[in-house]
Amino acid sequence: MRKQDGFTLIEVLAALLIFSTAIMGLMHAGTQNIRAVQVLEQKQIAGIIADNQLLLALNSQDPISTGTRQDDVQMAGRDWLWKIRTEDTGTAGFYRLTVEIKEKTSEQILISRTAFAARRLETPQ
Repeated sequence: MRKQDGFTLIEVLAALLIFSTAIMGLMHAGTQNIRAVQVLEQKQIAGIIADNQLLLALNSQDPISTGTRQDDVQMAGRDWLWKIRTEDTGTAGFYRLTVEIKEKTSEQILISRTAFAARRLETPQ
């Protein structure tokens, strides 16, 4: 009887099956991470746009009026749509501003932010 060194064909095939299964799982996890990073990037840019639009609305010298305004803006090489809805809160001179941001090619709202604005009443002299 002589001793043979090495692996049998069955052992090699089993090792390849285990290795390929592990590689497929790692590839799937990597793909999921890339998608998650892309979504986070979208939401971060949408958040910046929302903050900018709220600041512009709050710092405007125009009187606040209820209603909805919308427009598009380009940032980071993409086109975005923003919509600001101004609502009366029931308190004189106090308004709720809600901004919603989405990509121009999508109907999904990526971010929605709310702020409140109070306009000073004119004091008689």
